[in-house]
Amino acid sequence: MPYLFTLPGLLCELALSIEDMRMRRVPLPWVGVGALLQLIAVFVYGVITNDLFVLVQALLFTLLCCLIQLALALIVPRSLGFGDVTALIPAGLAVGMFGLSTVVLWWLAMGVCGLLWIWCGTRLFKQSDTDGDGKVPYVPVIFIAAIIALALNWIL
Repeated sequence: MPYLFTLPGLLCELALSIEDMRMRRVPLPWVGVGALLQLIAVFVYGVITNDLFVLVQALLFTLLCCLIQLALALIVPRSLGFGDVTALIPAGLAVGMFGLSTVVLWWLAMGVCGLLWIWCGTRLFKQSDTDGDGKVPYVPVIFIAAIIALALNWIL
């Protein structure tokens, strides 16, 4: 049951999603605690399976995903905030422990879900909910895409 070891990161991502939707902010202490708990879970999984490369893999894929997300945020100003980049860390550790194919599925799911979320969000959220600039919270997309990627990895 390796998917149980993703729970710390996914539960943290759920809490971050709710906070992002309610207050439009991503608390860094929550990200830190979620990332630490997910790192511990990945380490325990690596010890149980006698494969500590899983820890290295999760860390490197998370770093790569954060750098890509940061590059996207810098290329298109005001599209993604620093909170969206940091919110990637707990989910990235959870998804990254399953390898490249799962990370690619996650990014594809983030793209599709993100487009749907923006299309629906601009119509559903009131201007006061989006700070008057038409932006929608993106952390829920990261969370939903992680669930989809892990489910597809499990099915396939």
